[in-house]
Amino acid sequence: MRKIDKGMEPQSLTRWKRSNNALRYRDLPREESRSIRSSCISEQYGLCAYCCQSITIDEAHNEHLESQDRAPNRTLDFFNIVASCQRPNQCGHGRGTRLLPLTPLMAECETELKFYLSGLVTGCTERARVSIEALNLGHTEESNRGLVGARKQLVDALIYSHSVHPEDLQFEDELLLGLLLEDLKTPDAAQCLQPFSPVLVNVISNFLAQP
Repeated sequence: MRKIDKGMEPQSLTRWKRSNNALRYRDLPREESRSIRSSCISEQYGLCAYCCQSITIDEAHNEHLESQDRAPNRTLDFFNIVASCQRPNQCGHGRGTRLLPLTPLMAECETELKFYLSGLVTGCTERARVSIEALNLGHTEESNRGLVGARKQLVDALIYSHSVHPEDLQFEDELLLGLLLEDLKTPDAAQCLQPFSPVLVNVISNFLAQP
């Protein structure tokens, strides 16, 4: 996960809610649903809120952090909605209505999840472990072999693109790693981050934190 800073809700949604204050998310016209998703994808720099793969408006869905059946009064709350990928049995389509004690709106999501160059992820706290398993983010290779493999492949490609070999990454000096971190955190001209770049940021940050 990467910390998401929610912005203002789309003006069209604000107007729609004022005119339809007795309705819920299920009553939204399709264009309003897409407007929400577009705003979420923009503030997420083109990445899934949970796994950080690239998404588009047609290859994602609006995901309620507090599920609609658990929090019916928040179904139209823009601050309760993020954009999630469409992978089956993963992220928004994996958790169902299970509670997420750790969400991408919390700064701790960047430190309580620990990623590895193998593509695996572990939780450093109980709430992180619960959220990882609910979202099926690949805490074991068997749990989500496709995501673990894709994450390793693209993270390796990101490292190679900076003329570094993955096996040598942890031995690079702090200056180079710091420059690599800044590059990975900087959106491109289209205001998108590279797929799985927050995963590599997490890996490098853990290397730098070692005594």
